[in-house]
Amino acid sequence: MFRQIRRLTTTSTTVAGLPLSKLIHRPELWKGLPNDVVVQLYRARVINLGKNYKRSEAELQSILSTASNPVEAQTLYNIYNSTEADIYKADSETDYDNYVTEGEYMEDPLEPYGFDENPTSAQDIVRDFRDLMEFNRKAAFELPQLVKYRKPYTPVNKSETPVTYKYTRFLGEQHPGERKVVLSFKLADLGLSESAQHKFKLLSGSRYDHRTDEFLMSSDKFLEPAQNASFLSDVLADLIAESNKDPEEFADIPLDKRHTEAKYAKKQRKNKQPIQFPPEWNRPQKSTPVNLANLV
Repeated sequence: MFRQIRRLTTTSTTVAGLPLSKLIHRPELWKGLPNDVVVQLYRARVINLGKNYKRSEAELQSILSTASNPVEAQTLYNIYNSTEADIYKADSETDYDNYVTEGEYMEDPLEPYGFDENPTSAQDIVRDFRDLMEFNRKAAFELPQLVKYRKPYTPVNKSETPVTYKYTRFLGEQHPGERKVVLSFKLADLGLSESAQHKFKLLSGSRYDHRTDEFLMSSDKFLEPAQNASFLSDVLADLIAESNKDPEEFADIPLDKRHTEAKYAKKQRKNKQPIQFPPEWNRPQKSTPVNLANLV
């Protein structure tokens, strides 16, 4: 503040033939000056006069001239006319330490309940009831309007979209398994020729199930599921293109079905019931009489 006064007293700018250092005691000449200069003159006048400082109408009008809208002017008017005691009183009436915020309510635990309103728990019940009534109104008046957008369900034609992409989502958390995509389809749905199907089975290897005629392939090579799905689509397109390229050359190569047989053999062993021990093989147990005299 004293730096501002020193800057005002050393400046050579003049207004109405007076330097700014002389304008401190002439608030009626502050109008038209920049806003920051008016604020500096006001603060310098308050400090310079000290206990002899008194408010004046000319000073108030000059300060109000810096406002850009009526709301800002009203705020400046209230601040200018408020005393230090008023500011202390307004701040002391609010006990910030004892106020507790819960959701959208503000309650004072030290203030006794005057039975003039519902407690917080009751207000929560009323709010939930209002939300329920809002949903009921939507169900009764808005949902019936959606009938005009209703369409009959038509099952997916496997001949048009034989390939299925399976994605995985974990609710409420991020998991690295979400990027994995599984591609599956029935080989008969691709519409390939018999020789092309034979070559496709040779190229598929263990990814083709000879019993169910299902091809299964997955990928988690990339970070995004869309990237893995695109990668699987490119691999499938390359397999189909290679299967249709001179398929008769591989017609005499037999198929290797050992992976399919091993998979179903493992399932049979897993589901197989354990062998029960023959009851006739049990060793007979002889019952020996107990002599009570020996126990005494």
